[in-house]
Amino acid sequence: MNARLISLIVVAVIAVFVAAGAFFVIDERKQAIVVQFGEPKRTIAESGLHLKMPIFEQVILLEKRILSLDVPPQEVLASDQRRILVDSFARFRIVDPLRMYQAARTELRAADLLERIMQSAVRQILATQEMPAIVSGERRALMAQIENLTNERAQSIGLEVIDVRLKRVDLPPQNSQSIFQRMETERQREAAQARAEGQEEALKIRAGADREVAETLANAEREAQKIRGEADAVAVRVFAEAFGRDKEFFEFYRTMQAYRKALGKDDTTLVLSPDSEFFKLFMEAQSENR
Repeated sequence: MNARLISLIVVAVIAVFVAAGAFFVIDERKQAIVVQFGEPKRTIAESGLHLKMPIFEQVILLEKRILSLDVPPQEVLASDQRRILVDSFARFRIVDPLRMYQAARTELRAADLLERIMQSAVRQILATQEMPAIVSGERRALMAQIENLTNERAQSIGLEVIDVRLKRVDLPPQNSQSIFQRMETERQREAAQARAEGQEEALKIRAGADREVAETLANAEREAQKIRGEADAVAVRVFAEAFGRDKEFFEFYRTMQAYRKALGKDDTTLVLSPDSEFFKLFMEAQSENR
């Protein structure tokens, strides 16, 4: 009797354990795949209490929430043959647990596959762009292209990419100094060209100004000669009229002009005899005073 009771108790305990193994709970953050001897049988996305065949079936729980993937920095060759260091990350979720299990078995393996897919997409998209476009305001459009391409390829492993970001785009350390020197050389060349163009323009402006000055002076000299010619003509006419009216006055006037020209400077010295024709006017004036 005691042996039968013990057997019943053992059977009851085993039945309880077997019954307990037939039930499992999925919370709202998880989804599950039920496998039998490694082969997937069904997927369960609803949270709550569920039933499985004990011993023969196992439950693999997978995340339903959005996951993050931090992709290691990688060097990318842009279309202008410049190497850049790209640091990126993605946010994704498992939308097809069965396909994800068949392709990767575990979430960690699925993340590794997604990392390779994203690295390939980054290289493919950025290889068609020049470095200035990658580091400028066009980066948002490039991230959208990378996200679309990554999401298209990630569907084959049951994942959906929600967002892609390029956290940092820099030059590799070994290229930074050479790039800086090349940029400095280019700027110096541009500055030298600008200075040469400025000097050429200055020469043109000075040449034009000198030509205008020369033309103005020539016109002024021509006008002055014209005026002097007219004045000389008037003077000759006046002298002629004066000479015709009063010969002695005209001779007196011309003598005064000769005195002024000969004796007008303080350092002028003349050595003449007293009876010289040059002093004739003074001699006559002295005779009249006597």
